[in-house]
Amino acid sequence: MPNGKTHDKITYITTPIITLGTIFFTNITWGVIMFFSYLFSSMMFNGDLDTNSRPYNRWWIFKIIWIPYQLLFLHRSIWTHGFLIGTIIRILYIMPIIILIFISLNISIKVMDYQILLLIFIGLELGNSIHTLSDKIF
Repeated sequence: MPNGKTHDKITYITTPIITLGTIFFTNITWGVIMFFSYLFSSMMFNGDLDTNSRPYNRWWIFKIIWIPYQLLFLHRSIWTHGFLIGTIIRILYIMPIIILIFISLNISIKVMDYQILLLIFIGLELGNSIHTLSDKIF
């Protein structure tokens, strides 16, 4: 299993490939959305949030929100490292916090274009999938 530095190197190598591939097959706007969602997933929103890891510590003072998550799930369980399910669980876990922030700041929650939401989800899932695959391969 790769350590945090190796996961970061894999991210640095795969991010331009995934971004340029998205731009090639779609457009630059979608490439930018994929870049940010994939990079965020790989660096801060992957399965290793269930431990005291680099992604967990990158949340700085906000890492406290992940403590219940760490208590709920075992490291490398299907719930944290599972394809699709790991990403879905983390999105469902953090969604109430995001909604509370929006409400407290009186920010209107508009319904986004479903294609953009799907693209963001794909970027988040790709980050999780490459992380999980590298754990299984190395």
